[in-house]
Amino acid sequence: MTLEVRRIAEQEWEMYCQIRAESYHQLYPERAVEMRHLTDLNDTRCVFVDGEMKVTGRLFAYTQYLHGQALPMGGVASIATRIEERGQGYVRAMLSAMLQELKENGVPVSCLHPSSYAFYRQFGYEYCCEKRIFKSPASSRLFATPASPDSGRVIRSSPEELDTLKSLYEREAKSRNGLLQRTDREWVKIVQNVFGGPKPQIYLWIDAQNEPQGYMVLIQEEGHKKFVKELIAANIDAQKGLLALLERDNLLQGWEWETGIDSILPALLHDPKQMKSDTENWFMGRIVDVTTAWKVTSPQAQTGSVRLGVTDTFAPWNEGTWQVTVEQSGQAEVAASSEPAQASADIGTWTQLFYGYLSVEQALFLGKLSVHDPNVLPVLSSLWTSSQKPLMLDYF
Repeated sequence: MTLEVRRIAEQEWEMYCQIRAESYHQLYPERAVEMRHLTDLNDTRCVFVDGEMKVTGRLFAYTQYLHGQALPMGGVASIATRIEERGQGYVRAMLSAMLQELKENGVPVSCLHPSSYAFYRQFGYEYCCEKRIFKSPASSRLFATPASPDSGRVIRSSPEELDTLKSLYEREAKSRNGLLQRTDREWVKIVQNVFGGPKPQIYLWIDAQNEPQGYMVLIQEEGHKKFVKELIAANIDAQKGLLALLERDNLLQGWEWETGIDSILPALLHDPKQMKSDTENWFMGRIVDVTTAWKVTSPQAQTGSVRLGVTDTFAPWNEGTWQVTVEQSGQAEVAASSEPAQASADIGTWTQLFYGYLSVEQALFLGKLSVHDPNVLPVLSSLWTSSQKPLMLDYF
């Protein structure tokens, strides 16, 4: 048996779509075939056994903000196997090849949106994010205290103002772990809704000094409802002003907004009981290579040194003890150590700590982290501390 992981050729696109459709229980694979223009075949990675395609996948070259720095990130997507081909280790072979490729290219982290969290956990990926989905009924009054009348105004955005949206998004993205540094291709998905459905309406909040301070991307849905696909606000007046726009639509029967799990929107509302909310499990992350990832620390990291033990059977280059040293400049150095680890965990737990999803105290409470030398707790707790939970607004 000859197993190969490679990109697909043009003539293999239809088979790729058929396997994905069967795996995801999609009834019409021909629709995916017709959307060939939206797929760059350079992103595809598939498993072939004796020349026959067995597993589909994609590996995107993204950039993700973590602790204020833009890091290369490998986005894994479209993993699909026909039912009769499952259990043969083909997905394991593909993910192993993907991680090896990412490591060789100096990519420190990887993310995916899983169909099963338990399945991908065996490959070192771990749960790193949930979203909060606000569901508002039709309401004549939303905020207890609305945006002050002289604080700004809402205007409709035009395609020529895309650079304004990019600037507002980048300012937010740099301050929160998990958000992508979007390319033009990602922005087209946001403002054009290229995969089908109505084209979004985009609004800007302009402050009293005529400076943009926020934007909202709205999509009209059936039943006189709207979906706030994205809202970025630099201040509370911008957030209030943009959402208050929905109050003016007397035909609107309700709206939804997906945002960070730690949103404090209910604290601003006239009647929080009317605003329902759900949570949605979101992306999984993985440290691909600790020696490159751990050079990035929180801006609040204390100077000092700590030895961290890593268990990672799927990416054995991470196994062992690593000394992380934070210098006064804020730069961190990572080197292998033969000394005993002062704290140890598996790669999934270190990923959750690195992304800021868990604090050191939470990981200790959950029994996911072992600290062998309590003296290192101040430095360890500060390494990847974050005031906000991770968030990703994009899906791949």
